[in-house]
Amino acid sequence: MARYCFISRVAPEKIEVYRERHAAVWPDMLRALRDAGWSHYSLFLSDDGLLVGHFDAESREAAQEAMSNTEVNRLWQAEMAKLFVGDGSPDEEFVYLPEVFNLEEQLAEAEGR
Repeated sequence: MARYCFISRVAPEKIEVYRERHAAVWPDMLRALRDAGWSHYSLFLSDDGLLVGHFDAESREAAQEAMSNTEVNRLWQAEMAKLFVGDGSPDEEFVYLPEVFNLEEQLAEAEGR
């Protein structure tokens, strides 16, 4: 399973609304993410609106495509779009970051595992 990390930007004046919405994500959205192959999904939000997300999936593309095919995601993204900087669907504007260090992988290599 691969790890993925992305960044995006929440409009600074919408940060509190974003936090409130994510304190109680719709149960159907949670199940859709799980069923689409997203696991260990976490979001981190700075006070200036920088959003950092992390998830594991067999395939980022397949996981995102599976979500894009759900009605609950279309509804959720329409609601969330009002909170982000930019004009598109938030989940289509993620900037993915390449992994440059992983402790477990390097330890395993150093220890000959």
